[in-house]
Amino acid sequence: MVPLGEADYLVVLSVDQVEPNRWQMREGGILIAPGAIPDAALRDKRSLNVALLGWLSVCLPFPESAWLEAIRQNLAPKLHAANLQALATGRAAAQRSGN
Repeated sequence: MVPLGEADYLVVLSVDQVEPNRWQMREGGILIAPGAIPDAALRDKRSLNVALLGWLSVCLPFPESAWLEAIRQNLAPKLHAANLQALATGRAAAQRSGN
């Protein structure tokens, strides 16, 4: 568990949850919110959560292959294409932003 106010990263799935949860981040923490991913960039809007994880994946010291494998291992095969694309979209957005 992360002590209150000490989170390095905060991933928020809904814009209306940014302010109610911002206090959980440490000063200088990174907020990853839905606005970080352009709406038109996703094949399926339901994969926004994976796109935000794609953004987070650029910040963390795990190889991209681990994230890809996690998608393949934990989601039904019919969901792989949209979610692999969402992960790539999130990673690209983070890289463009300088994260």
